[in-house]
Amino acid sequence: MKAVLRIVIFVPLALLILFFSMANRTPVRIGLDPFAANDGSGPSVEAPMFLVVLASMAIGVLAGGVSSWLGHLSVRRDAKIARAEAKKTRLEVEKLRQQALAQLPADSTAKAGKR
Repeated sequence: MKAVLRIVIFVPLALLILFFSMANRTPVRIGLDPFAANDGSGPSVEAPMFLVVLASMAIGVLAGGVSSWLGHLSVRRDAKIARAEAKKTRLEVEKLRQQALAQLPADSTAKAGKR
């Protein structure tokens, strides 16, 4: 089921990217100096339009992922502390259970086992 879902999603997406790339092969100049005049005198790179657009999208996705990851640091830290406290509590409960069972008289344990 997952394989079919992946095919249904990724094949049209790949075709869309392919068609977009084929339609936008014209080279564009990307200026790297924000203070240079528009005459192209500053440092620049020439690349196909589809490459510029797809690279911009990829950088945006990465920036969003990093931003989200950094934004959830406190949540992950709190979850780690909660897991450690839950583990400590489980160990303490098990220790108290063993102590309680050890304090029961032999008759009670036999009756408890028959239930």
